[in-house]
Amino acid sequence: MISKLLVANRGEIARRIMRSAHAMGIACVAVASDADAGAPHVAEADEVVRLAGNTPAETYLRSDLLVAAALASGADAVHPGYGFLSEDPGFARACLAAGLIFVGPPPEVIEAMGSKLAAKATMAGAGVPVLPTVRIPHGTGEGEQADGGVVEGSLDEGEGGPIEHHLVEKDLIQAATELGWPVLVKASAGGGGRGMRVVERPDELAEAVASAAREAHSAFGDGTVFLEPYISRPRHVEVQILGDTHGTVVHLFERECSIQRRHQKIIEECPSPVVTPALRTEMCTTAVAAANAIGYVGAGTVEFLLLPDGTFAFLEVNTRLQVEHPVTELVTGLDLVRLQLLVAEGHPLPPEVLDPPRRGHAIEVRLYAEDPTRSWQPSAGHLQRFSVPGGPGVRVDSGVEDGSEVSPYYDPMLAKVVAYGETRHEAARTLARALDTAQIHGVTTNRDLLVRILRHPEFLSGDIDTGFLQRHDPAVLGAPKATPETEHLHALAAALAAQADRRRHATVLRGLPSGWRNVASQMQTASFTGRGDQIDVGYLFDRQNRCTSVTINAEPRSDIEVMTCDADAVELSVSGVVRHYLVHRGDATTWIDGPDGSTALTEVPRFALPGSTLAAGALVAPLPGTVVKVAVSVGDAVHAGDTLIAIEAMKMEHEVRAAVGGTVTEIHVAAGEQVQAGRLLVVLDPQDSDG
Repeated sequence: MISKLLVANRGEIARRIMRSAHAMGIACVAVASDADAGAPHVAEADEVVRLAGNTPAETYLRSDLLVAAALASGADAVHPGYGFLSEDPGFARACLAAGLIFVGPPPEVIEAMGSKLAAKATMAGAGVPVLPTVRIPHGTGEGEQADGGVVEGSLDEGEGGPIEHHLVEKDLIQAATELGWPVLVKASAGGGGRGMRVVERPDELAEAVASAAREAHSAFGDGTVFLEPYISRPRHVEVQILGDTHGTVVHLFERECSIQRRHQKIIEECPSPVVTPALRTEMCTTAVAAANAIGYVGAGTVEFLLLPDGTFAFLEVNTRLQVEHPVTELVTGLDLVRLQLLVAEGHPLPPEVLDPPRRGHAIEVRLYAEDPTRSWQPSAGHLQRFSVPGGPGVRVDSGVEDGSEVSPYYDPMLAKVVAYGETRHEAARTLARALDTAQIHGVTTNRDLLVRILRHPEFLSGDIDTGFLQRHDPAVLGAPKATPETEHLHALAAALAAQADRRRHATVLRGLPSGWRNVASQMQTASFTGRGDQIDVGYLFDRQNRCTSVTINAEPRSDIEVMTCDADAVELSVSGVVRHYLVHRGDATTWIDGPDGSTALTEVPRFALPGSTLAAGALVAPLPGTVVKVAVSVGDAVHAGDTLIAIEAMKMEHEVRAAVGGTVTEIHVAAGEQVQAGRLLVVLDPQDSDG
């Protein structure tokens, strides 16, 4: 029996695990880096062990510290969650060697499936269909040029073909050409889209391999990468499996995970809208056979590519709980974390798992602190407010709350928002509304992108694949819902709320009757900046405390009537349609949420403040992180769009590109250096620009 569980993770999955463990009467121990000292998962634990440092390498990736924390706290079991060390066989072995129960598969199974290359070979041997693969020799992915010399590799041919067919002394490009362009560079270890690159042309291959290997090594400690064919318009369908220590393995149906960005899932659902009963039987039977072939124990996932012709091919086995497990829970009524813990205690799978029900439809979205309109640039900062309305059919698994710090050290996912409905359309509609009415203040998110996808005709028809966001521009889908006209109305609401707040404070300070208002007899003005040009608003109240005049950018707006006005809520009637706006005022920013979208506005001071400006051609760090590559030298001529600097942040690599052509005159950083957002990186002389 497990009496105390150390959760070797953070964020929403740590909270999720604790929720089930506490319901089972199990005490929970959290671990926390310095950056996570005030995180919600820390507050919900019974005990906490601090891990000195901030980066994953210093904290959550230190198996020695995690095992020591479990022993020091008296825990008798460790749950790794997902990510970090969840698929590290060395960590599993360290836990077992210390006398701890590891909530997951045996180390041998994790090790066998930890390398995608080894996993594909194992599955091919078990008769599971796989895609052909080109192995990239050790070192090629770590900066060595592979496109001009002779390399060693092997081509793994699936569908019953020979494995380990050696391509000794063949050029890597020639091997890729045999696969057929475009090709996909993939990390052998880990997942989540990290260490993956689509390569269209031979001249892009060497850099793609090097970049993918760097990212894979940083994320997983293993820079091994390989090539496989890039399949046009496949669907990503996976099967949830569950095995016990008594030799029983079952499936809990499939999940569709085709809506992805950067090869990482952002929308998942159960069941798949395209999988027929016959195909479901075939895929799930294959998944169980794959699990039996490796002696699987615990919760895991067998992932497949579903090809346009209706056939499918093995991708990988995730030997852990998946991010998207809630959709399976909602349609089956099962608690997968509870089942993981029961299996870890040695119990056989309970009867309800052997023939599980499947009712209705569930859809999950991953709410990220990132900007889809700026190449998915992550957004770190102070989360002033985080409120996603729940209600019937809505589940929110969140790693943050009001006041949380979104750290640059970790994945930018804030929460998983999940909706259940009797039909797929009901689930999509419920989920879109929950997101649409959320208040998320302090960081940029992908919320509007998710809402538009959920309401997109192509998504609603079920005609989706992994190329959805290649056909539909993320910058368009992810553009803020609030239009310029909306910003004008929001600026007026912000000004009115600020005025109401000032009046309220004046009433309290002067000790005047509660109904007293000091109404100004002349037009009041305020100016704000948002995404576009400065917005100037004016308003005039009469002695009866009624707003009699409104101007926006000096234009009278007779179509706007102020209905009610308070410090945190304003009602405006626009051409006879009344809209209710929630107003949240911070130190420098005011956030407005309404049925026409959400806006963050900064009030312009009445008097200019002294400050400095950057020279033309100066490029600054868009976010805090580590410089992993400086691609230019002083004196180099660059073109608009050229990559100058690569920064690693939030477990991904981000490129800083030249906005204009010119000559590099200054470089202020070096590879390996930590930088903060706004740090000056490179200065160009645009006078030499070639456009």
